[in-house]
Amino acid sequence: MTASPTPHRPRGFPRLRDDRGSMPMALLLTMVGLSLSALLVPVVLGQMDTTRSGSERVRTLHAAEAGVDTAVGQIRAAVDGEGNGLVEQLPPCELTGTLGSDSALGSPRYRVKITYQDVDRNDMGCSPTEVPAYAALVSTGIEKPGVAFTVGTAGTRTIEAIYSFKTTNANIFGGAIRIAQASGTGLCMDAGQNNESPPAGTRLRMQKCQPGTSEQQFAYTEDLSLKLVGSETSTAPMGMCLDAGATPQASGAYVVFQPCLNRTPRQQWSINSSSNFEGTSNGVGLNGRCFNMQSPGVASSYVVLGSCGGGNTQRAFRSDPGVGAGMANAATGQLVNFKQFSRCLDVTDLNVTSKYMIAWFCKQAPDGNVPWNQKWSFPAVPTSTVGTSVAAKATGRIRTVNGSGYCLRSPGSPAAGKYTTVTSCAATGTLAKDLQWTLYGDTGDYTTSYRIIDAYGYCLAPTDLETATTETVHSDGTSKVKVEVCSGSELQKWNAPANLVKPTPLTKVTER
Repeated sequence: MTASPTPHRPRGFPRLRDDRGSMPMALLLTMVGLSLSALLVPVVLGQMDTTRSGSERVRTLHAAEAGVDTAVGQIRAAVDGEGNGLVEQLPPCELTGTLGSDSALGSPRYRVKITYQDVDRNDMGCSPTEVPAYAALVSTGIEKPGVAFTVGTAGTRTIEAIYSFKTTNANIFGGAIRIAQASGTGLCMDAGQNNESPPAGTRLRMQKCQPGTSEQQFAYTEDLSLKLVGSETSTAPMGMCLDAGATPQASGAYVVFQPCLNRTPRQQWSINSSSNFEGTSNGVGLNGRCFNMQSPGVASSYVVLGSCGGGNTQRAFRSDPGVGAGMANAATGQLVNFKQFSRCLDVTDLNVTSKYMIAWFCKQAPDGNVPWNQKWSFPAVPTSTVGTSVAAKATGRIRTVNGSGYCLRSPGSPAAGKYTTVTSCAATGTLAKDLQWTLYGDTGDYTTSYRIIDAYGYCLAPTDLETATTETVHSDGTSKVKVEVCSGSELQKWNAPANLVKPTPLTKVTER
């Protein structure tokens, strides 16, 4: 069999390989890669913009947080050397700043708006004259130049928070004591310029009232002392109190500041029925020596001891609610309003036929035996009932203790022009509906505690002095007493402990 010849490739003809077509493939892959790169460019740039935007939002939020921190820091720094708060040093209602040291470099910025509020969350305005209960903080942060500080504007972050002021005694934070002159510039008791703790022997003057000034902030203590708020020092650890010398007190003696002592007659001053501050020689009865302006109605006049009685430009004084209630409480038979803490339920002008009762300056006596028109008998409310089955309430009559006795009568309606009155009543027996009152103690709920509610379900309260008109106040400017729909108002609380409010510093922190 003849073998088939093996084929041979011609000379000069290249050998064929398996990588035929690689060049076109390489070109194709290159074109695809370039196309994909072009497609990824906007994706990468978009991711970079998103990262940059997120970073800006974080820095803007940090700016808003810095604004809150700055506001809280300045509020807490408004104190004297002893750590006592100073109303006049509270920060203004608007603060601005930056995160960096140089605002020209485009550092994130903040603006904080501060709204000072009382216990009912009413706006107290800028530069409050009394100690606020709260400060509502709204801090807005921005980073980009030209962006407006407006809540909700693109490029801004806003944080809200509530700062609650703490006091050693929530209701005796101090207030002014002014002479009751009918007209002209008001004159207030004054310790002297920059005299937050006056030297012993400094004479008390009457100066033009400067709301919120530390030198005019006094507290009326349970010992019946008139103490300059925040005057405690190492040499006067109890503060500085008004003193007119040892007994027998002499007419014409200057009223001066001396270190506060434990309960002592020379520093006890009782508000009498003429709104005088009257002294005592023995810590039991009154001695007929009262504070008088040496030059009636004249600024810078010293205060000396003199006679008692009427005299609006000389010896009748009016205390702000924050001054305190002195000795007045349930033990003395008085009903002290919590919001108007220097005012007590009072039979108007000692006249049982008056068409309205008032919340008048709480009368005092060293032995607690105050005049009959503020001395009441009322049901004793059980104490320490929170968490038990015993209800913190008692129902009965609120009755004067003089003569035949008069009971507090509800108008039965919260309508305008309707006020409480008194009517003759027996000490025991069946009560008409309009003479029935339920007194509450500590119920465990702040809103419902320490109310006095009539049989119709309305709460006893004085008219609000902040919104008062000539029709809703007595001729001397004190509140008429009425009933109103029950709410969380502190005007509706009576004989509550002075330190009832115990807020925490910073709450309700939210972003909007």
